[in-house]
Amino acid sequence: MQLTPMRFTSIEGTEVTVKVNSPKEAKTAIKELRHRKKEVGLHRRALLRLQKAALKERTRIERAAAQRTRRQGLLGSLARVRSLFRSSKPLHDLDAIEAELHLVDETLHNLDVCILQIEGKLLLQG
Repeated sequence: MQLTPMRFTSIEGTEVTVKVNSPKEAKTAIKELRHRKKEVGLHRRALLRLQKAALKERTRIERAAAQRTRRQGLLGSLARVRSLFRSSKPLHDLDAIEAELHLVDETLHNLDVCILQIEGKLLLQG
């Protein structure tokens, strides 16, 4: 996931850190964090679409395999032999997608926490 660079905020993995020295910088950092939250949210939605497509593809393949095994006689055996020589497309790795979704959710949570902390400090100062 390629993200835009930020001045006051850095993200390492799912860890979000903000370094500001004044209330003006804090307001700018909040804007940066909200922008990053939108970017990460768009990436999350793309992952969810990919996960949905992968689940749909997996279900379709499982149904086709079950249907092939139920066929009897000559047609069934021909279908089973044909499936052995057919090149199969690699399925999307659902475990990797779910792991990345977990990391994205954790990053979104950490972004929210940083926004709340900065807003709280701004309220105490002003």
